[in-house]
Amino acid sequence: MRHYLISITTVLISIFAVSCTDDDSPERINEQKAINFCALVPNAPRAASTTTATIKDFIVYAYTGGMPYMQNVLVTRNGSTWSYSPIVYWPSTPLNFYAYSPNITNSTSPDDPEIGSIPGYKNTGHTDLLYAVNMGEVMKPTPVNLNFRHAMSRVSVMLSSSNPQIDVRVHYVKLHNIYLQGTFHFPHVTTSPQQPDHIGNWSDLKLNNDFILFTIIGNEDILTLTPKPVDITENNLDVSFFIPQPLTQLGYDGSDFTGNGIEIDCEIFDTTTGTKIWPSTKTPPAQLIPECPAGRLLFPASTDAITEWKIGHSYIYNIKIDNPDVLKPIMFSVSVDEYQTD
Repeated sequence: MRHYLISITTVLISIFAVSCTDDDSPERINEQKAINFCALVPNAPRAASTTTATIKDFIVYAYTGGMPYMQNVLVTRNGSTWSYSPIVYWPSTPLNFYAYSPNITNSTSPDDPEIGSIPGYKNTGHTDLLYAVNMGEVMKPTPVNLNFRHAMSRVSVMLSSSNPQIDVRVHYVKLHNIYLQGTFHFPHVTTSPQQPDHIGNWSDLKLNNDFILFTIIGNEDILTLTPKPVDITENNLDVSFFIPQPLTQLGYDGSDFTGNGIEIDCEIFDTTTGTKIWPSTKTPPAQLIPECPAGRLLFPASTDAITEWKIGHSYIYNIKIDNPDVLKPIMFSVSVDEYQTD
């Protein structure tokens, strides 16, 4: 199993107050005490990740003395600046800030983050959910930097075939038996780059089900594998963000597959004769798909080294289908790269 590291610069959001001047008019003093926002998201190597150019909004909560000061405040992009209404001013007491991006209030109802959770979050695979916490902030001439972290695990599946004697045509790819709903808990400590262990966590995992990563509409959409690995989680359904969760060993109970796995529904042909060699009359019933010409290949999502999808980590499954009769184990490897904080 190969391991390699991809560095993804953390999302940074600055909350700042304007420094004082000699103008002591009430209007100027209020302007100086206004809490303003600046959102910076450094470029990421993958198009689906949040960037400065693509981030559209974020939600901010703030508390002082255990009491709410800002609640569910939506901050949106306005050209090169950020705006929200009504304007909020700095108090004389310290503030605890909690933030997440993007705005998910249309799809879930977050609890008061001072209580600590976003309950019942239903994952669609599309959202790169980010979170940040800053504790005990006071008005100062420099920005209050909210260092955002990834709340999800990123999962990619790379497929290839380097055997010139076979032609592998992929119809569908699924994740087997994964949790699609859970409750996210904010940490009650600052998520600064100097404190990488200050992270959130998930609980109350529900909706254990299969999840489609790749699908076709017609025969023209069938993917023919080549020696060059292709990421099937891109340019199709574009789903790759999942709730962090434990992984169990893939198995078969006599009637259905159990545990966590990656299902690849495909056909395999002899390139010389064009004859279909899999699935065939010898294919076990569990690997046949009703009313579909493809057969079902299953690969484990867990290994001795990978027993869970961790928060803020990216998992890349490299699967090579080179066996013409699919009677021997298919070669595969798992690569893990961690989101790294600058």
